[in-house]
Amino acid sequence: MSFSVSGISVGRGIAIGRAWVLAPASLDVPRRTIAPEECSQEVDRLYKAVGAVDNEFERMRHDLGKEIAAELRAFLDLQAIVLHDPMLIETTRDRILAEYCNAEWALVQQYEDVAEQFNSIEDPYLRERRTDVRQIVERILKAMRHPDGGQRIALPPVDVHTETDPNGSSDPNASLPWVLIAHDIAPADMLLLKQHQFVGFATDTGSPTSHTAILARSLGLPAVVGLQTLHRLVQQGEPIIVDAEAGVVLGSIDSPIRGIYELRQAEQALAHSRLVRLKNVAAQTLDGAAVGLFANLDLPADTGRALEAGCHGVGLFRSEFLYMNRTDPPSEEEQYQAYKQVVVAMKGRPVTIRTLDSGADKDVPSVSAHRETPSNPALALRAIRLCLAEPELFATQLRAILRASAHGPIKLLVPLVSGPQEMIAARRMVNAAIDQLRAGKVSHDPKISIGAMIEVPAAALAIDGLMPVIDFASIGTNDLIQYTLAIDRTDGEVAHLYNPLHPAVLRLVRDVIKACTKNQVPVSVCGEMAGDPDLTRLLLGFGLRDFSMHPSQVLLVKQEVLRSRASECVKNSARILKQGDPGKLSAALHKWNQDRDHISG
Repeated sequence: MSFSVSGISVGRGIAIGRAWVLAPASLDVPRRTIAPEECSQEVDRLYKAVGAVDNEFERMRHDLGKEIAAELRAFLDLQAIVLHDPMLIETTRDRILAEYCNAEWALVQQYEDVAEQFNSIEDPYLRERRTDVRQIVERILKAMRHPDGGQRIALPPVDVHTETDPNGSSDPNASLPWVLIAHDIAPADMLLLKQHQFVGFATDTGSPTSHTAILARSLGLPAVVGLQTLHRLVQQGEPIIVDAEAGVVLGSIDSPIRGIYELRQAEQALAHSRLVRLKNVAAQTLDGAAVGLFANLDLPADTGRALEAGCHGVGLFRSEFLYMNRTDPPSEEEQYQAYKQVVVAMKGRPVTIRTLDSGADKDVPSVSAHRETPSNPALALRAIRLCLAEPELFATQLRAILRASAHGPIKLLVPLVSGPQEMIAARRMVNAAIDQLRAGKVSHDPKISIGAMIEVPAAALAIDGLMPVIDFASIGTNDLIQYTLAIDRTDGEVAHLYNPLHPAVLRLVRDVIKACTKNQVPVSVCGEMAGDPDLTRLLLGFGLRDFSMHPSQVLLVKQEVLRSRASECVKNSARILKQGDPGKLSAALHKWNQDRDHISG
């Protein structure tokens, strides 16, 4: 009998295949009391196991070669840091010596203590790092159980082949590819699984901020996480569907259900093939309004996707990902090389680099370690406020960005600006960095454009006061919505109230675009709203001409641009915005979007 389980979608598309179920690792280990003279032997077992895991990570780096994306290598580096954390390993050693117990028991007990501390953390990203510690503990335990090595997880055959059941008849599902089902997947194992051509995966655990979710988006796989007990419901090899569009996994599927989803897959493939044809088509409306389509990037390795989608440049490079998952900030040289890689890869297209946007759901351990945990991270010392409070950290980044500007056009974007004083202070820091580079005769662009990210209602409402001190503006709708509606979008109890179509949000966006256009200040939208094709015509009607989004959304938005008339968008957007009720406004927009015609092949 077919069943469905709902979870959290962290990818796009649909995967149809056979389930490859991974059993969860167990931390249920027995306690064994040892004699005092045996303690050194147990400590030696612990350190040998740590060394074995270290060697395993090094083999992964070697086997995966240069094609491994930077973010994937970063996850390996993070797990290596956790592996050598004194709070985990040295304290486990001390427990062995103090309690005369076996290494396995001491390690698990220490993990339980660490996990309890993580559970008390409010920040969801930091709380999720408890999973990283558990995954390392599981690897060490495995190394102690199998000191001679051995495969950590069982993997399916790489080649699909026709199988037969015991009666000799062919298995109708044998030609299906594999879909991974697991309680949890460590990032390091995701790297191995990538080599086995899984078409999608689903896990019991996980959240939008988990490393598994981040990797799913990076690999472009249909994925659903947070499914609670899915791995207990699914049988090895049974046909299964991962619907990442709806955040649902269907098991024990029959032929009619499979047929429906195969049709949906075919429709998606056809729609994608049509979209690909638009890559080299000029992005302009039916009445000739030119539109810029830019990419939001997390890491330098993402530039390939931006170019593949035909982006006009990078509208947002999130530099904070260079600072995450490490105990020390990246050096000036390391940052320079990363920024240079993006600029060179974009081949003369403009690159907008956002300065460090730490805090809230983006923790930077090298900074937060010496500061008290704020009671409300979203309203605390973050982004430009933190950079101005840490001038040495900020100056290092500014010099790196300026050095990279010698290799191609760069625009510098300052996040979470609330008023002109922050921009004036930021400009002083930029000018000081320019003076340092000039004195050292280091190449850079002394006329680099400096803009403000408009994501605080105060900045949006008083946008006129920013005009004299900014060269461009970029509207960050994610935080703008959060701050306007007083909703923590990471809090599951109120996340359903997060609504980009609230009239207050839309009026702020419209007014910022209008003010920038009036003052001839370039403006873009770089939040999730820019990549939503259902909002494209509404934003065009507000006067927006530059959109920045995840590369996977570029062609969808371009399709909407190509079949829209800017003049009609202006009239309809004004009509829709007269609706004061969010529900009625949403219904009016939906009705307007219903008349969209598909571009014929």
